[in-house]
Formats: sequence, structure tokens, C-alpha cells
Amino acid sequence: MKNILIPTDFSVRSLDMVKEAINNVQLHEPMNILLVHFFKMSDNMQELMMLSRRMKDYEHISEEYRNIISQLQKNYPARINSIRVECFYGSTVAVFKNFLFGNGISVIAYDEHYRFIKVNRNSIDPLNIIKKSGCVLLPLNTGSREENLRIKILRPAATA
Repeated sequence: MKNILIPTDFSVRSLDMVKEAINNVQLHEPMNILLVHFFKMSDNMQELMMLSRRMKDYEHISEEYRNIISQLQKNYPARINSIRVECFYGSTVAVFKNFLFGNGISVIAYDEHYRFIKVNRNSIDPLNIIKKSGCVLLPLNTGSREENLRIKILRPAATA
């Protein structure tokens, strides 16, 4: 069972990377998928003391996003063991490596051309820290598709 990290910006569009990872021939065993949004650590002492405030970051996850994750799990039961959504707080490689170790991540799947949308002022683009992590990287190519992504994501591939 592989534990795979896939960066997300909580948009339906970002779930295209999940579909691409599911259909990747290199990942031929069932997987636990961890969708992660990256936030830099605040330097404001008051914000650091209010750890419960972090729960507000999960409010950016829409019902549509949750429904599509659920549908992906139903459509690919042999490929997806679980899908979780988490937030990573930090901006150093050392902290990120600890996060990877703590979650048992063996592969990071990402699209180098995907442009992440910031959900607040502390959101960061994860590409730089991902490339420096030393973890096995699986480049994806979701491309710039104009079709309705919800239909494409929810439609299982013929080989699945």
C-alpha cells in the first residue's frame, strides 16, 4: 500500500491530479491519498497562540470538493484505500520532511504546471518545497483542459 501526497488548493480543478495519479501505470498498488494544502507559518505571536484558528482553514473545503472525493473513492475501490485532506503549516524542507515521515508518505504526485490558488494570505505554492524534499516524485501532466472537470473526474477510465 502506497501513501501518496498530492498538493491541493481545495478546488475541484486540483482533484484532476488525483485522477491522473490513479491512472498512472507506475502506481500499480492500492493507495492512501493525502491531499495537502500548504500554509506558511505565521510570524504573528497572537496567531501562533490561537492554534484552534487552524480549523478555520478547513472551511475552505467546499461541499462539491468533498462530494467529488467521495465519488472518486466509490469509483475506484481497488485503487483508493483512503483519501484524507490536511493542511501543512511551515515553509522549511526540514519541517516538511518531518510531515512526510509522520504521515508515511512514499511518493509525492504533482503537476509542475498547475497554478495553485491561494485560499488566504498564508497559502504558499508547494512546488519549491516538494522538489527539495528528497521524496520520490511522480510528475503528472493534467494539462490545461477546457472540458468540464467534474464530468471527467467522476467518469472512471476504461482500464480501471
